[in-house]
Amino acid sequence: MASPLPVTLLLRRHQARAAPTMLSFIPASTETRCSTPHCTPTTPGRPMWMCGLITQMRVLILVWVTWIAAGDKIMVQNSLHHNISELTHQGHSATALRHPRGHSATTQSEEEDWNESLGRMLARVVKREMRHCNLVVAYDSGYDSHQVLQPLLALPNPRQVVEVHTVADLLRVEWVSMGCRGFLLLLSRPTPLLTLSETRPLLWDYRGRYLCVLPSRGDLEELAGSLKGRKTEHLVGVIKGTSPGTWQVYVNQLYRGGQLVGRVAIWRGRRFISGGVIYRDRVADLKGTTLKAVTFEWAPSVFYYRDVDGSVLFRYGTDIGVLDTIARVMNFTVRYEEPPEGERWGREEENGTWSGMMGRLSRNEVDIGLVDLYVTHVRIAILDYTTPYDSELSCFMARTEPPLPRWQSLAFPFQATTWMAIAVGLVVAGPVLALLARGSALCGEEETSLQSLDVSWYYALGLHCCEAQVRIPRMQSTRVFVATLWIYTIILTIVYSTNLTAFLLVTKLPATIETIKDLYASGLEVSGVGKFYGDALGSASDPYLKSLQKKFRAYGDAAEIFPRVLSGSAVMIQNSPFLEFVAATRFATRGQSRMRLMKECFAPFSIALAVQRHSPLKQNFDKIIGWANNAGLPRYFFLRSLRLYRQNEEVAEEGVTALTVEHLQGIFFILILGMFLSGLSFILEQVVG
Repeated sequence: MASPLPVTLLLRRHQARAAPTMLSFIPASTETRCSTPHCTPTTPGRPMWMCGLITQMRVLILVWVTWIAAGDKIMVQNSLHHNISELTHQGHSATALRHPRGHSATTQSEEEDWNESLGRMLARVVKREMRHCNLVVAYDSGYDSHQVLQPLLALPNPRQVVEVHTVADLLRVEWVSMGCRGFLLLLSRPTPLLTLSETRPLLWDYRGRYLCVLPSRGDLEELAGSLKGRKTEHLVGVIKGTSPGTWQVYVNQLYRGGQLVGRVAIWRGRRFISGGVIYRDRVADLKGTTLKAVTFEWAPSVFYYRDVDGSVLFRYGTDIGVLDTIARVMNFTVRYEEPPEGERWGREEENGTWSGMMGRLSRNEVDIGLVDLYVTHVRIAILDYTTPYDSELSCFMARTEPPLPRWQSLAFPFQATTWMAIAVGLVVAGPVLALLARGSALCGEEETSLQSLDVSWYYALGLHCCEAQVRIPRMQSTRVFVATLWIYTIILTIVYSTNLTAFLLVTKLPATIETIKDLYASGLEVSGVGKFYGDALGSASDPYLKSLQKKFRAYGDAAEIFPRVLSGSAVMIQNSPFLEFVAATRFATRGQSRMRLMKECFAPFSIALAVQRHSPLKQNFDKIIGWANNAGLPRYFFLRSLRLYRQNEEVAEEGVTALTVEHLQGIFFILILGMFLSGLSFILEQVVG
């Protein structure tokens, strides 16, 4: 049964009715007069019995109004209907109190109160929280009322007004624009909006401010749990309250588990009786909720600290440090997961889907992705990147070529031309010394042995070998030449012995590939983890880099590439920190690594975290990463991770290097050569003799 009219409206309408007429069946000759304040004996034509009847009727009306205020509708209506029928049967006009007409007026009045209250609330919210926003007002026939729309149309905000009948009407809305956007969606039939919320992901302003007036809380929850609702930070819903003019205001609860919406305010008549500010930053403090992040071990970005049984105790590294900082500021915890085995970052399949980390982010299965993620235009269509916090070069790692034989180190101190000059000097020094000694003998007495060519050569060779000579020239000219020869050989032997010490301790490497041009000319395979670097080479502007794409081969794991690099049949392409870390830790022995980085690198890439496409986390993530960059935290996390890694791993102590037979093999070769030549000379002497 419909509720009766409000008390004030009933009384106002009753007073507007015509005055009661005389009851024709009452005798006019009756002399009895009433003595009540409402009917005095001086009132002409008012007998006493009529005054009593009027008084009773007024009492009945007051009782009816009192019972309506108390809420006892059924009893009051039945009682009044009976009494009014009796009075009408006696000739009184009681049309203003008939039930059917009163029921229709009551429903219309309540709707007017709700609409008027809603119009005031919408105007208040726009003035206070969308003052500088462009508006979109979308309504259907349920809210096609001047009481609702007129306050909005009177606002100075630029706006687009759309009447909604089907989803096609919502497609006409300008969903994408620069600056602040406010969307007032007034829909008594929410089906078009709920359909749009699950389709066409690009037709939605995920940063806009939404105020949706819908029939029920269930509709609000369905909208908040939709594909677009889960990624819209400022999504506000309004439904009717229990009393006329009352509206309940709800907001979506992002990252709160099962609860999709929560009530934040109540509007009644002209003001909020609870709450007030609707559009707050509700992502800045996630109140300890758990977010899922996908990562895998990839030093030095992400390290795993494992127990003896191989289980992961905790993670650390540059990327982990950045995410932990964000988690502390925004008050959430992280649950780490890994991509399927062998997929790592993932790649785009032939059917358009993505595998690995990228696939899980594109399917909204996880909230965050991290591990040395390059910012590239290829992935922008399926995810969003945060502000970069690091940058890296793409380099090539090749094997360290085997050093030259140690015995060759005896010749390394001088170049070939230097050795030729020394040999010429030695050959010339012997005859010059012999000629000077013979010439000096003509003018005076000179050492007889120096006049022999054989002895002079041995004399000069002894000086080159720092061997003291007991024969001293007697003539001045010969002494000057010998003194000059002493100075020459002293300097020569000191320089040689000094360089020889260095070359005995440091291995000399052969000529290696150092430039991209050399790599292209070598014909070696270029190996990488996944197809990312193959695409990067193909998009390069350098012709040599572009040509390397034909030699690129993708592998599922770096461990498959290392043997090929060590065998010299391939080089590995990857970011420089990873290659430097691998070369220095996995393939180093006593400070010497079997892997090395080529000198020429290419394509610096920015490193960032990845979040879901249109994720509401991005804005706050960007802000905190900016603070971390200004404080130098990424570099601090990198150095701290390396220190922790060295503490956890066994690192061999490097001391003074002792010379081995390998270092001195050259002198043994000379000894063996000398023995062979001596034996050969002895045989020749015996044969000739």
